[in-house]
Amino acid sequence: MTDIDCERNLDDGIARFKEALAAGNPYDLIITDMWYSPERGSGEQMCGDRLIEIAKKEHWDVPILICSRQDYSTYPGIRGSLHYSDNVDWEGQLRRYIAEIEGEK
Repeated sequence: MTDIDCERNLDDGIARFKEALAAGNPYDLIITDMWYSPERGSGEQMCGDRLIEIAKKEHWDVPILICSRQDYSTYPGIRGSLHYSDNVDWEGQLRRYIAEIEGEK
C-alpha cells in the first residue's frame, strides 16, 4: 500500500472513496478516527460511526481500521482498532494489519 489519500471530513472522504471505486482503483484499506467534521467548516461529530454505517449499507468491500485514543477493538464491522497511546505500539499494530490484508490478496 503506497498510494495514500487523506481527507479531513466525512463528505470529502466518501466522495474520494467513490471516485476511486468508479475509476477501477478501489481502496485497500480505510483508516478512520471516530470524531471529525461531517463537512468542511463544521464542528466535530462522531463521523466514524456514520462512515462505517455507510460502508456496510453500500457493501464496500474494504477493511476498516479505527485509529483513536480509545480502544474500539470490539466495535462491530471493522477489521481492527489502533489504540493511539504513548504506551502502545500503534505503528507496529498498523504494520501487522497491513501485512495481514496484503497476505489475503
